[in-house]
Amino acid sequence: MSKDNSSNIITGIFDFIVKDIRKAIKETRMKNDKPVGVGVYTTEYCEENFFTKPYKSLEHRKEIASGLEGVDFVFEVNSKDQEEVENIKNKALNEYLERKNKEEEPKKYKLGFIIGSFDVFHAGHNENIELSSELCDNLYVVLKTDERIEKHKHKTPMQNTTERAKVLKSLKKVQEVLYMDVDSTRTDVLEDVINKFHEQFPNETLDKKEIVAIFGEDLKEKEINREEWDEINLEFTPRPESKMKEVSSTAYQNAIKSKDGGMENIEKKEKQYLQTRLADDEPSTDDEGRG
Repeated sequence: MSKDNSSNIITGIFDFIVKDIRKAIKETRMKNDKPVGVGVYTTEYCEENFFTKPYKSLEHRKEIASGLEGVDFVFEVNSKDQEEVENIKNKALNEYLERKNKEEEPKKYKLGFIIGSFDVFHAGHNENIELSSELCDNLYVVLKTDERIEKHKHKTPMQNTTERAKVLKSLKKVQEVLYMDVDSTRTDVLEDVINKFHEQFPNETLDKKEIVAIFGEDLKEKEINREEWDEINLEFTPRPESKMKEVSSTAYQNAIKSKDGGMENIEKKEKQYLQTRLADDEPSTDDEGRG
């Protein structure tokens, strides 16, 4: 069977997910019904052509891009040779089409939720969301508000509640984003999640045994208290210490403050090197790789 290799392509650094990235993906998705692919510039390409070095590794940036709503497949860009890039893109597109044709396995739970701050979204966050989504049909994210973080962690988030929520809502695996306010209890969280489910699926029944709260394994001792979670299930995703050190929100936050002067400059850089090409358009010949 012949395969249609036409697709919509967006290329960029994808070090940090900013509003221009979300906007570009949304607008590209609306143009036609072709798959949307994201080409992520390698670290070497960024250094040689843009004179900038991403904070995150290529693999981590590809992981983040692949989790965004509207993105069907991801590939890497390490050359100005359009034919070489096109071959890499086509391979990733064909792999996506093959995956799409496979039947999705049934999930263990009907409803699941995770809780977190997600301040400066990174590959570790995305991996946890991906693993959590494999457990349930509908995954909700309960986001800790600025006020809660300031009270319990004694620090101000680099991205405010609204911006962090926008990033999470742009992820394809996230059904809805709810909030854990400064005075919210675990009972409040569970009630909010159940109410939101019934609001979105008014004709669906929901037993508490069909609900799962999902945490990283490093929180197992803290969250194992069954009384606080009533009759729902608890699951714990793997969180290796080595990866936690490698993809730390705190490390990224400190680096942004010390090297680039804040998120405003990060947003400018991401926008500067973001490029979009629709299906059947001529490949760009812009040597700088800019839109």
